[in-house]
Amino acid sequence: MRSIHPLYLFFFGLLSFAASSCRKLIDVPPPTGQPSTATVFADDADAIKAQDGVYIGIMNTPRQLLGAGSSLYCSLSADELTRSLPLANEDAFTLNALTDGNLLITNLYDYAYTAIGQTNVIEEQLPGSGVISDSVRKQLMGESAFVRACLYFYLVNLWGDVPLVLSSDYRKTALLPRTATATVYQQIVADLLQAQQLLPAGYRTHAGYANDRTIPNQAAATALLARVYLYEGNWAGAVQAAGAVIGDSRYQLESNLDNVFLSSSREAIWQLQSVGLSFTEEGQLFVPLPGLPLKPAYLLTNTLMNAFETGDQRKVHWTKSETLGSQVYSYPYKYKVNTVTATTQEYTTVLRLAECYLVRAEALARLGQVSEALADLNTIRNRAGLPPLTLTDQAAVLAAIGHERQVELFAEHGHRWLDLKRTQQVNVVLGSEKSGWQPYDALYPLPAQELQQNPSLVQNPGY
Repeated sequence: MRSIHPLYLFFFGLLSFAASSCRKLIDVPPPTGQPSTATVFADDADAIKAQDGVYIGIMNTPRQLLGAGSSLYCSLSADELTRSLPLANEDAFTLNALTDGNLLITNLYDYAYTAIGQTNVIEEQLPGSGVISDSVRKQLMGESAFVRACLYFYLVNLWGDVPLVLSSDYRKTALLPRTATATVYQQIVADLLQAQQLLPAGYRTHAGYANDRTIPNQAAATALLARVYLYEGNWAGAVQAAGAVIGDSRYQLESNLDNVFLSSSREAIWQLQSVGLSFTEEGQLFVPLPGLPLKPAYLLTNTLMNAFETGDQRKVHWTKSETLGSQVYSYPYKYKVNTVTATTQEYTTVLRLAECYLVRAEALARLGQVSEALADLNTIRNRAGLPPLTLTDQAAVLAAIGHERQVELFAEHGHRWLDLKRTQQVNVVLGSEKSGWQPYDALYPLPAQELQQNPSLVQNPGY
């Protein structure tokens, strides 16, 4: 880990927010002197600003794990996206030819630990603060536990064993070795169970944005827990957690696919709001500027485009094409806004209800409850304009669920890349689609600078 005290990393999130005329999470005044935890947690309002600084830091750092980074780089690593023009650092994801010196890898890894450092400061400071009300203390400790769990989920799935940093004291954490994946998952589950207990059912709001779902609540913790249980093979836990969110009347599948990624989406469970912009980073990355005869920067692969069944409305609403000369270029169109607008129409959606249906479907199928699994699967298919399936074989139902996840969750927070790995299909699928694929490519390399600064770390095999 870097030899920078996490407290200073924490304040980066607070101080990096740029003022703008667009919709924004919170105004953070510049410091008049060197910051300290005593001033940050002087009262409820300051504690809330500190927690909001975590979200600001995440969204104010381009292409990070909870922002567009996982959607872009994991899609390139899998079989969903390619670049239209060469760019060495990004082509390395597509070619599965990453090196430990790739700066994009370094940024993904480092900024995840930056945010974890911020949550650790909050987790340590709030319990002993006598000036913070009990309700605010519980709320913010729940939020920080949730964010830390979410970050570790991506870290452990992209790199495997990673250092488990639970302290803000860099003297204790700078030389930590890698922690076994199973142990990291135990901490993820513990954090999410804590978040479930501490977070309220409703969303914490800020003035003027009462309907936003940009601050995690109890349902967000439960939805992420359902995903984690699925990855761990805790089928019963995944069924229970996903079912709790599905049964919450506040969340409904949007019948209009164009509404799914709006800031007002009823399907959204947890979203992140852009900082200083009225559009999402995904919209900026994936959608070409209007009126310009340019190739989209990122193209959907033939593998993905051919995966859509005839009549699938997701292909109609969530992909788009540009024709230049005789060549057709298709690109992701889940997020449609990439220019300045008077109000923010879209938020980066991290957790949504459709995933919960697919999580429960897979967990039910693995428990042998095929008809119940098929009902959840057909709910998603029906929304996409597809006829119901009438399968009875467990293996066939699981294959159908995997296919549905591919076309429902494409170019969205790395689902395809992680699915291929957790279902042990990555070598078969990418080995046949990509020349030069090696099994060790399933894990990213630890950044070279981390290995240099921390002799306790050992590189992933193959790098």
